[in-house]
Amino acid sequence: MRRIGEQAVFGPLRDRLGLTHAKNVLTAGAMLSPDVIRFFRAIGVELRQLYASTETIGTIHLPGDVKLETVGVVVPGVEIKICEDQEILIRSNGRFGGYYNAPDKTGEAIDEEGWYHTGDAGYMREDGHLVYLERVKDMIELANGHTFSPQFIEGRLKFSPYIQDIMTIGGFDMDFVSAIIVINFENVARWAEKHGIAFTTFVDLSQKQQVYELIKQDVLRVNESLPPQGRLRKFVILHKEFDADEGELTRTRKLKRRTLYQKYSEILEALYSDTENVRVSAEVKYRDGRSGVVETELNIMEVTD
Repeated sequence: MRRIGEQAVFGPLRDRLGLTHAKNVLTAGAMLSPDVIRFFRAIGVELRQLYASTETIGTIHLPGDVKLETVGVVVPGVEIKICEDQEILIRSNGRFGGYYNAPDKTGEAIDEEGWYHTGDAGYMREDGHLVYLERVKDMIELANGHTFSPQFIEGRLKFSPYIQDIMTIGGFDMDFVSAIIVINFENVARWAEKHGIAFTTFVDLSQKQQVYELIKQDVLRVNESLPPQGRLRKFVILHKEFDADEGELTRTRKLKRRTLYQKYSEILEALYSDTENVRVSAEVKYRDGRSGVVETELNIMEVTD
């Protein structure tokens, strides 16, 4: 079967991508999603990630030791240290000597012990693989002093076919990370019908316990790639989609966080209380074309490892 697939699909696809004769394919500059790497490897392209900068090399996926959610293991001759704020520091003989005619900038980048401060946040797993999160300046600090990466969590969860949008929540007055999640109605509806789960509206479907369990599995999967203090601990599934016409998104579908914080302040308060649900008013559109306004309760799910 693999031979047939190779001749009919995989070979022509690699040829179309210009990768027919590629032996070592490396990617750097930005984290690729596990799904992208999985796709290339499925069609016979042994894509591997590396973590480096103009100033120095850091880590690389070794053949036979590719972990999709990481950027590989430390290159021989290189040392990596993670600071308290999760900044990645690198020291090696292959590090650059400094910035041309910019001693002050060089002094900011390289400390007295020879460590190059990357400005990137990440952590080392027990298996020796490095996980890149995002720029340190974009990390958000929680009340307990730990930091988390909103873009990392949101980006990874949006690769789920069942999640359309997500806004992570956390800050100096919050002890853990939570989220408001919007389901992909079409995909979740198809999943529900396949599993014999009856529903009438978006609101009805979004609050089904089975749907919460479905989304929870995606959350648990992403949590596995995060340090314990930066994991998602609670989430609520919103009763509607985020809407650009309501000022919740830009026209390119980027979150307008300030607007969302204000509009859904009651939901945010509920996420950081002991309540298990929060009551909201919702406009609903039935499958037969009728519409109306209903009062509904949004469930709050706690996530434990």
